[in-house]
Amino acid sequence: MRHTVRKPRRRERIVSPKVVDRRVQVWEGVLEVAGGLMAEHGVAAVSVEQILLAAGVSRGTFYGFCGGKHDLVAAIIKPALDEGTTGLAPLASRPAPGIVPAIVAVYEHLWARHRNALLMIPGVTADAFARIRDAHKAYTDAMLRALERAEAGGQLRNASATDSFRVLTRTAVPLLRIYQDHPDGQRLYRESMTALLAAPR
Repeated sequence: MRHTVRKPRRRERIVSPKVVDRRVQVWEGVLEVAGGLMAEHGVAAVSVEQILLAAGVSRGTFYGFCGGKHDLVAAIIKPALDEGTTGLAPLASRPAPGIVPAIVAVYEHLWARHRNALLMIPGVTADAFARIRDAHKAYTDAMLRALERAEAGGQLRNASATDSFRVLTRTAVPLLRIYQDHPDGQRLYRESMTALLAAPR
């Protein structure tokens, strides 16, 4: 990504790496602050004004980065969906017994890297969702293909990829949140999700 600035009294444009780096830092700071606020209070409850105040940026700076709150929400959530799709897509060709543990691991990875995004997803408005629809579909399709592979191999507790998908979407993130501060939370999370999804051995 390249940003340019103009020297005073000259039309010649120059590229300034320092300006680029500073703009990236400012934008990443806005994303972090906005994500934290919306993850805690809900997407609808947080205004652009609250984000500007908390992030310490001007309205002009904010709108220089994005077109508004819906674009901001999409900028926070889309990378999580893209990364999740990347992690899930290969599972459709893996041996069935390893799929459920791998899906659980994908959620752990996303929680570590995109916690705010995962917490925000349930509160996404229709306008914001329109901006992430393709990424969401790719993520959903990759998850279903992986679960179908597990179903065909007899690895799902309920013997249904569709039902297992519903279980995941309703329990994975809430369980991560419950165990986030527990000293043995990782083990408890894995055991809980495995018990919900995997066929008994």
